[in-house]
Amino acid sequence: MKTEFLSEMSIGLADSDRNLSAASVRSAIIKDLLVRENMDHKGLLKALLKRKSVFKGTFTLASGRISNYYLDCKRTTLDPEGAILTGYTILELLKIKRIQADAIGGPTVGADPIVTAVAAVSWLEHQLSPLQCTPLPAFFVREERKSHGRQNQIEGIDLNEGPKKVVIVDEVCTTGDSTIRALNAAREAGFKIVAVISLVDREEGGSDRLRKEYNYIPIFTAKELLEDDPEDARGSGTTSEDALERVGRNARNA
Repeated sequence: MKTEFLSEMSIGLADSDRNLSAASVRSAIIKDLLVRENMDHKGLLKALLKRKSVFKGTFTLASGRISNYYLDCKRTTLDPEGAILTGYTILELLKIKRIQADAIGGPTVGADPIVTAVAAVSWLEHQLSPLQCTPLPAFFVREERKSHGRQNQIEGIDLNEGPKKVVIVDEVCTTGDSTIRALNAAREAGFKIVAVISLVDREEGGSDRLRKEYNYIPIFTAKELLEDDPEDARGSGTTSEDALERVGRNARNA
């Protein structure tokens, strides 16, 4: 009986060691995926958008125009991997362009998953590199002010803390109408607009309107997502699968 008990304890300890080892590997994998220098987030995001969010056919757009393709970016920005890639891609753009902001927001609902991803990734980056990345709060802008509760049009940040430098981001820019409505609401709230970003620019007039008054930057153009590029099957750099394989190999060899 005692021998069997000790044997069971031994097995339990071995399982515990394996669990600890697996947890360490998972922790190392997550940390590796959060190191921006090791991954081409924009390239991976482009590949994911092309795979999940581009649809060919005949579609009526919100503007009433007829198009032979449709971009359903929420299929990417609400995807677990897509959300991380979106957050990193925008943060990297802000760093490259030296754009400093106190918050990032945009029109609901297209911008909601985008700004949430940016806010979450900025917090993770701050944990890894406190001096290199500051958490970037998110907000979203309703089309109209709520008729009940606190009657807010801008949700997510305290409007009474004084003027803020903000980035306005939108999902797809076609006519630019939804972005401009959000911009007008942000300006009325006393915010200073330091940049306007769209995940995809359809190049159908909206971006030209925005450039006249704002620092407008698209992440991708529709043309880039519609063109056939064999390299986009895996992205133009280290993929998330490569990172997982590399960290797992290093953990086994440690």
